[in-house]
Amino acid sequence: MMMRTLRPGFDRNVLAAPFGVMFRDRLDHRVVSAGLEVRLSDPQRPGGSAQHLTANAHGVFVAHKVRGMRSLDEAAVPVSPATTRRFDLHVTDPLGRYLPLRLPADLPSDGLFEPACLTQSPGAASPHVPLYSAAARNVSAGYGVVRADLRLASDPDVGAAWARLELWLDSMLIGEGVADQRGCALLLCPLPTLLDPPLRTSPPGLPIARSSWEVSLRAFWDEAVARDVVPDLCELKQMPDVPLLRGVSPATPLGLSLLVAGSPLVVRSDGSSFVFVGA
Repeated sequence: MMMRTLRPGFDRNVLAAPFGVMFRDRLDHRVVSAGLEVRLSDPQRPGGSAQHLTANAHGVFVAHKVRGMRSLDEAAVPVSPATTRRFDLHVTDPLGRYLPLRLPADLPSDGLFEPACLTQSPGAASPHVPLYSAAARNVSAGYGVVRADLRLASDPDVGAAWARLELWLDSMLIGEGVADQRGCALLLCPLPTLLDPPLRTSPPGLPIARSSWEVSLRAFWDEAVARDVVPDLCELKQMPDVPLLRGVSPATPLGLSLLVAGSPLVVRSDGSSFVFVGA
């Protein structure tokens, strides 16, 4: 059999990687790769070592070959749809900026990996895995800051581990965060834009900027997820809604809080240094 010779400028040899994943900051959607540790492990080989992935110049963590799998190019007979195997994806941040996450990944994947529990809306960033801020993350100026120490109303000595929080301004979601294993949460959000433009004066005067907003928090928590050492991203997204309480006896909803530009909002229940989760 005569081997075909590639013609420079006309032919390309394209090798398809079985897996590629991009991580983005949940706050501003920028691509994050520096400092992350990303690993793929095979649940069918619990004693096997995890495969460490490295990022390319575009910030995509790529596995050109996956242990225990034949690549798409090595398959003797192409199958449609392609046969996949489930692997476990883990991401950690030794720099302490982001919380650890794990999630299942079916390989090989077509294009960038996207968790099955996330759906991209039109105009959204390319398929990616969001990263949530750790409570100890350094906060840049110009963002709204909300901090909360979440405790179970049934046992105030126990933190609401891996609780997910949403920050709402009226009917608009402006921030999202996840508590760590102790129940400490940090939510960052871009400061809301002015609802009314500054008035024009003659001679020109200083614009009058709105610097505070009434916001509300929603919480999601599940006891089974709280027992995990590292939370599963899709399980975080599917946890049930739980109330945040201003008072426990009687149970009183937390209500609205005032977010002030330039000052962190620390959410607390009445008479406490933490906020109760009515779980």
